[in-house]
Formats: sequence, structure tokens, C-alpha cells
Amino acid sequence: MKIRTITFAVSAVALATAMTTSAQVIIRGTESSDGSTTTTTSTVTISTPDRNIVPIIKDTKDVKVNDTTEQSESVLRRRLNDGSYVESQRTTTVKKDLSPENTVSSTDVVEKDRQGQDHVSSHTVQAVSKSAAGETAQSKVYTRNSKGDLVLDRVVEANTVKSDDGVANTTRVEKTADVNGNLTLKKQVEEVAVDRSANEKVVTAKTRTVDHLTGELAVTAEETSSITTQGNTKQTESVVHVPGRLGMEEKSRSITTETTAPDGSVRRETIEQGRSMYSEKSGNQMLEPLVAQRKVVEQEVRKPDGTTVVQREVFHRDVNGDWKPETFSTKGADQGADKN
Repeated sequence: MKIRTITFAVSAVALATAMTTSAQVIIRGTESSDGSTTTTTSTVTISTPDRNIVPIIKDTKDVKVNDTTEQSESVLRRRLNDGSYVESQRTTTVKKDLSPENTVSSTDVVEKDRQGQDHVSSHTVQAVSKSAAGETAQSKVYTRNSKGDLVLDRVVEANTVKSDDGVANTTRVEKTADVNGNLTLKKQVEEVAVDRSANEKVVTAKTRTVDHLTGELAVTAEETSSITTQGNTKQTESVVHVPGRLGMEEKSRSITTETTAPDGSVRRETIEQGRSMYSEKSGNQMLEPLVAQRKVVEQEVRKPDGTTVVQREVFHRDVNGDWKPETFSTKGADQGADKN
């Protein structure tokens, strides 16, 4: 096995989503000499003035079984109050290429109860078919009911059609199953992706959900995202509108700036804007401009030994408009914590 730098920024940062400030994700990976097997270990580390705490460890193993089959298995272990770790969840995904255009996959999530017994909490099957004209995909999710049986929970179907001018139109429909297994429409998303230039893409999405009073689909959100790339910097600006007293009203806005360093490490800063809790000028909250409320800064640091450290800090705006780091409690994790 040889050490190599492996970056899983999205999945790794997801491990630290439940944390707030001063949380790090440390990733270390190995790859077999023939490249068929990759293993990674991700640990969440919370640093306080007097101790370091690792509440979560995630081990992942990706195996290329053959030319058409890949398997991924991840094990999540949580820290107990005495400092030991216990497996809480295991996820296994098998992906098979039936042809160059068609792929199927299945994912099983197994959770352990307090007695150490395994229980399959969800089973997902997905089929994807691609062509020059677009793509179709269907996902079926089965979850455990009160009797302990796996039953159909929801079905998501997506159909993408590409035009000659590069515009991609996607319709995504989500249906949920009732107690009798009958599917009913829950949500429909219509998305249009347009390449404005080689460096800019605009994606608009309209979400419709079922009105429980009328049984009809009604628009509940419209989101527009603009993605621009300049050199090693990518910026994504998203604006969400929702129905209001004056028609579609702006609800939130986020701006994410992602910069890639020469060594491949990424720094990502997201500023989230929303409505103020009180009106300053007009007397009407919805007529006030959006204000910055939350900032998330994620930084990858690649070390010479192949380790990648993902640092994540979260800030909020105080009443004076200054950014203040969010805090968290380590109560319950003090026992057996590692001392500096």
C-alpha cells in the first residue's frame, strides 16, 4: 500500500456539519499498488482551550471489483463518554455498469442498536440511463416501518433533456408511499441550466409542492444560481424567492467563493443572507434588504505525509454587525478526553 493525498471535501465536511466552530476533519488515505482499492479514515477533531476531542471516526473502503462493478463501504464510529468508540452505522454501495449507457446501484444502511444488533434502516436502488439527448434516473428508497419490515418510502424520478444549444432541462418528481404502499405526488422541481459562456453557468429551479387543501401543485420556491469561474476562483451566488403578500418575495441569498491553491487544496467561504428579525426603516420586514447573518469558512490543508486537514469555522453577525465565532458545548465528552 502506498500513501497518497486524498481529498473528499464534501463528504468529509458533512461529518463536521453538526459541529460549529474550531472543528477539523483530518483525512488520511492509502491506495493499493494496482489502484483497485482505496481506504480513507476521516476523524472529526474539536479543539478547546484545554483538550482535543474526537467524537466521530469514519472509515471508508472503495474497491474496484472488476471492469463493471465497484463497491464502497463506510463505517461510522462514535465516541462514548468513557473515551472508547463503538460502531453505529455501516453503509455499503454496489454500483454496476450494465452497458456504457446504463448503470444500476444499491445502497444499504445498517445501524447498530444499544445491544449491538444490526438492523437495516434503509435500502436504496437507483437506475441511470444516459444518452446524447439527456439522462433519466430513478431512485427507490425503502425504510423500516414500526414492524421492522423494509417498505417502500419514496420514489424520485428525474429526466434531463439537452438541446443543441447546450441548455439542459431537468424535471424531478418525488412521490411518497402511504401506509398501503400507494404512491402520491409530493414535490416537483423544474430546473434549467444554461451555459452563458465558458466561465459562467446559470441554473434556475422552480419547486412545486402539493397543496393539502386543494390537492394541486403550487409553487413554493424559486431559486436562481449563478456560477462563475475566473482562474482558480469559482463563485456561486444563489437567490431564493418564495410566495408572499406581494407575489414572489426574496427570502434568502448565499454567496460561496471557492479558491484552489497550486497544491490542490481548497478554501471555501459562504456568506448567508436573510431577513432581519426586525424592521429598521420601512416598518415592514419584507421590504427591508437582506442582511448577512452567517458565515462558514472551510479550509483544506495538505500535509507532506499525505494527510488532509479540513478546518471549519462558523460565524454569526451580532447586533453591531460584527462577525462572532459560534461556540459549542463539550459537556458529556469531558470524561476520557485527550488532554493537550
